[in-house]
Amino acid sequence: MSKKFVNQLISVSTKEELADRWWPKEIREELKLEIPATIYIQDPFLAKNNPDLVQGIRLLWESGLLDGPTSSRIAVVDYDGDKNELSKSASWNKDRWCFVGLNDQELKAGGKEGYQFHQVNVWAVISSVLAYFQGQDAMGRRIPWGFEGNRLIVLPHAGYGENAFYDRQSKSLQFYYFDSDNERVYTCLSHDIIAHETGHAILDGIRPYYNEISSYQTSAFHEFIADLSAILTSMRNNDMRRVMKEATKGDLTKDKFVANIAEGFGKYVENREFLRTAHNRIKMANVNENNSPHDNSQVLTGAMFDIMIRMSAKYMGERKKTPGQALWYTIERFTRVALQPLDYCPPVDIQFEDFTNAILVRDRLVDPQDPYKYRAIMRKVFAERQIPYNDKEEETDYSDFFCKNIDQVLTSNMEAYEYIHKKREKLYIPEEQDIIVLDSYQTRKVGRLNKRLPKEIVVQYIWQEDIELKGNRFEQLEGKKVALLCGGTLVFDDEGNLLYWCRKPGTQFKIRIKHRGDKEKEDNEFQAGGKRIKQLLDYIESLIKQGEVGLTAARDAGSITIWSQVEFQDVGGNLKLGMSPRIHFYETQKDY
Repeated sequence: MSKKFVNQLISVSTKEELADRWWPKEIREELKLEIPATIYIQDPFLAKNNPDLVQGIRLLWESGLLDGPTSSRIAVVDYDGDKNELSKSASWNKDRWCFVGLNDQELKAGGKEGYQFHQVNVWAVISSVLAYFQGQDAMGRRIPWGFEGNRLIVLPHAGYGENAFYDRQSKSLQFYYFDSDNERVYTCLSHDIIAHETGHAILDGIRPYYNEISSYQTSAFHEFIADLSAILTSMRNNDMRRVMKEATKGDLTKDKFVANIAEGFGKYVENREFLRTAHNRIKMANVNENNSPHDNSQVLTGAMFDIMIRMSAKYMGERKKTPGQALWYTIERFTRVALQPLDYCPPVDIQFEDFTNAILVRDRLVDPQDPYKYRAIMRKVFAERQIPYNDKEEETDYSDFFCKNIDQVLTSNMEAYEYIHKKREKLYIPEEQDIIVLDSYQTRKVGRLNKRLPKEIVVQYIWQEDIELKGNRFEQLEGKKVALLCGGTLVFDDEGNLLYWCRKPGTQFKIRIKHRGDKEKEDNEFQAGGKRIKQLLDYIESLIKQGEVGLTAARDAGSITIWSQVEFQDVGGNLKLGMSPRIHFYETQKDY
């Protein structure tokens, strides 16, 4: 590569513009388009016996990198709330092109400047997880956080305790430390824990109303995505796959690296090999009446890992790939299978069936022929785990929803509202309900062979119906109201054709002028909404019986104690339920 060519590139583009494009490795290094950082690519507990699990990674260059590290989306603030201490930050040395610590020494794992290495480790892992989700084989768009502002605050040493959590209220990820067997354990060094909590933050940005829980499955879905984030981002790492290839020869049933979540945490806290694992046989029947989000999530986590196992076996068997090739093709396709359908999920009250349907529909749209029968694998696994799904392969007729001004819908939420308002009757939205357009955005994703897919335009809308808690079963909550969140997600192609519509119905829809068949539509809508109301009320009753909901002044006026499973705020007699952030990570899996 000539110096002249490098100078020409720099003269016509900024470094950020160049970094967003693909270049051969030697050009990226010459142009310094990447930020190097050394991190644990798996749990430090495993790295003790496998030094290959400490590796250098490279992140896309961005200007304005500050101490902390602080980048455009992430700000590391090393404040310890228990000690009331603020540790000195790691800094970026532009001349040496590396992060340095207190004595201007390059930061490495196990070095003397431990806290500064911790800061870079947690920042780099969060950055890589966010970049992975935003990639074109995943979400294909910039992902906002679920709060006002664009920088997620990260506390690597938030205090002493066996926990780590994401908290929207403080706009933060908080990682704690504890002692075990005469050793200090830092959760900010565990790739699984960091990726898990980042997964919570990312899902909160993608679907913020999933934080307002309405069932065990809604809160469990958050835990599933968080654990899946740890599994996928670990397996996406080239060095991690090389270690896996040597250990498993491509047979993921033998994997003990990515499927097991937080090995060190599990060992030190629970004296077991891991905290949770995707190698499980848990079915829906095993978690009926179980109020644990983590236990419920393991059904979906185990199912998705089963799909990954069978994909890898098909690549090696039927498609004659080497173990290394099989692992790469598996994670590449599985990323599209598991993450791209998140745009096809409802804006509120997600159930496992919503996700399985989104997976199958999305896969059919991008690969209608399915020559290697991957959807047959998915359906079989879902059936084995007793997770419901729609088995229909035929295309739904959405011709009534054609949007001739689809580009205009993207210009503002008001334009999206006008489209939805005009389609109220077809969308089963009550006339008296005001509609909130949560978001309208477009994606640029890729499919097989890295081929760019047509743009998708996604519109999310909601409304709410107030439900009064009547009867002694609600104890001190009797007479208060809860919101039944209703709404839907519309996915269009760039020509304005509706590709998919998923929704959560209410009970107030009425057709003003009825024609033949409209009475049946109205009755079906009322029954579906009534079923949702019953599920919500039964869920609240079960929380009360479990002692998971109570009125105290622990966090804010009218909220529950900060360590409770579910917390709610009482605003003028209306209850708003949400998952307590502090139990996001730490809950052990029961044996089934």
